[in-house]
Amino acid sequence: MKAHTENTVERRQPLPEFPRLIFLDTNIVQNLHTYGEFINDNSLEPAMATKLSAVGPRIAEDIHALSDFISLGQRAGWPIAVSSRTLGELGATTRPTKRVALVGWGSELAHFFTSYTEETKDQTAEFSYSELTHFTYIQRQYLSDVLKKLPDESDRQPIVDALEYGCDLFLTMDYRTVWRYREEVAQLGVQVMRPIEFMDYISPWAGLLR
Repeated sequence: MKAHTENTVERRQPLPEFPRLIFLDTNIVQNLHTYGEFINDNSLEPAMATKLSAVGPRIAEDIHALSDFISLGQRAGWPIAVSSRTLGELGATTRPTKRVALVGWGSELAHFFTSYTEETKDQTAEFSYSELTHFTYIQRQYLSDVLKKLPDESDRQPIVDALEYGCDLFLTMDYRTVWRYREEVAQLGVQVMRPIEFMDYISPWAGLLR
């Protein structure tokens, strides 16, 4: 596990147990693709080191944490969720080549989530996500109003998606809105964390997951 810097913020409301379903915010999906060579190979080439140094320490430490997240996730097999809304946001990328690559990558993650729910549909264990709740328009608007402290509807709706899917963790690098209002989101039963916070949280389990 990589050493984490002093910028890590201690969560005030720890999760009661190991997260069951992790919702990936659009910025997480984008960064998993943008920094995929480093995240997947865990090899910091000079060009990538220069790229990470240019984005600032907070983003850089979260990118390093995403590398740990993917590495341990491949061993632990924890489920992740990506919504169709995320694919729509990726599809709004202006550069055609980048848009195709991002949408393709996002679709792979969404397919992984769909496949997981299908595989668990006949299980009776608590860990099954076969019966996903589908909120009505009125329910979505109500939840959006509850989250009104988040200034933009585009920030509120992904959280509603996470609630609809039954996620108990919302992973984000949106520091100025979603992460800033994490305590308000936590009141709905979904904890918001940066990648580095999540990796710090699961550190007691890290030895078992390797």
